[in-house]
Amino acid sequence: MGGARKDLRSDSVREGARENLPRSLTTGSGKAAMWLKRFVLCAVPVLALLGYTIFRGAERHNDFKYPYNVARHLWKTGQLKIASQPRYPVTFHVLLAPIASLPIGQAAAVWAVLSFAAVAALPRVFARLSGIAPRRQLLAWLVVLPCLIDALVLGQSDPINLLLVAAGLLAVKAGRGGAGAGLIGTAGMIKFLPVIFWATAIGRCPNRHVWAGILLALCGGFGMVAAAVGREAAVAGIVEQYELIRDYEKPWHLVARGSDLRPNNESLPIVLARTFGDLGPSGGRPSVSLARWPLSVIWGLWGGLVLVLATIWVASLSSAAALPPERGWLGMFGLTAVVMLALTPICWHHYFLWTFPAVLFLVQHRRLIAVVGALSWLGAASQLTRGLGCHMVLALVLFAVVAYDLRRSAARTGPRAERRQIGPTVALPAAP
Repeated sequence: MGGARKDLRSDSVREGARENLPRSLTTGSGKAAMWLKRFVLCAVPVLALLGYTIFRGAERHNDFKYPYNVARHLWKTGQLKIASQPRYPVTFHVLLAPIASLPIGQAAAVWAVLSFAAVAALPRVFARLSGIAPRRQLLAWLVVLPCLIDALVLGQSDPINLLLVAAGLLAVKAGRGGAGAGLIGTAGMIKFLPVIFWATAIGRCPNRHVWAGILLALCGGFGMVAAAVGREAAVAGIVEQYELIRDYEKPWHLVARGSDLRPNNESLPIVLARTFGDLGPSGGRPSVSLARWPLSVIWGLWGGLVLVLATIWVASLSSAAALPPERGWLGMFGLTAVVMLALTPICWHHYFLWTFPAVLFLVQHRRLIAVVGALSWLGAASQLTRGLGCHMVLALVLFAVVAYDLRRSAARTGPRAERRQIGPTVALPAAP
């Protein structure tokens, strides 16, 4: 009996002590458990995807092997190998060479970790650029999730380049034009297309620091290649790459040799050629054909559409300048990304990760974004819709809506001079 009473007393003491604990401690432990559960639920699929990505890269089952091969050739021989991969800038051969010195399994692991780290950093960078908190970005990330996963699994550079460009525009927005132009230039050293965002930096902040950053990036890229292979070999490599792209990588070259015409290529000129162009008896019909117009008409139509997009882009600069800086920068980021996608003759599914800025700009229109997301997911599941350029059409729709929203918002806001000073905002005294 005495032992039983002692146990009861000890239980009551423990209960009393628990009740007397500060509320912050009890709620804090509950929150910690909740966050731990959420972390585990998120970490498990991410780690599984990371492992799968590394496995595919190590087994040469994704696209990482292409730049790895030319970079490893450079590391082992000290010579550039342009002809095998003319679509990758020679600067990327040099940048990737230290990683390519490793066996492909280890190199694929390093590249995958860098890509996943870039994805982890993107929400915070976009929050600082756009003023939209990471939690409010969730719907926009959900729309482009298939493209993001595709880019990661294929070992592509889009997540890293998107981070570099976003960070570069953020730096220019904060008044560090040289650093921002350099970050964009670094993305251009990995893939050619991101250099178009220099136009965004210049259009939004046309000062000498941005121009100096562009010049330094160009000189730095050439200097890096020259340091790796010598000045004469660097010049020869750059000239060779230019000639290969000029003579073999235009849309009409792809059609002439019947390469990259499959439905997965949703570039604007190739979609137009597949759907409306006369590919001839040897071209095949890899997708739905609605007409057989001469290819000269197709290329003219493509050029006309690009000209329209460029004209709207230029006109949108004044609208963006009349808005709060965060809205203006994000809107022009989204428009520039779609122009970039419309220019390239190669546009695989993962390229449409670049529509994220446009989607984020419109994220407050939840119904519109939900419809775009549903169509994007469904379009990715069908070869027919990909062949008709489902994602390119959606990108063009996003471009039109973003441009219209910029113009309408600017009309509501009225003309105002955007502040470009660097440093903390100074509060003005209230008018008497």
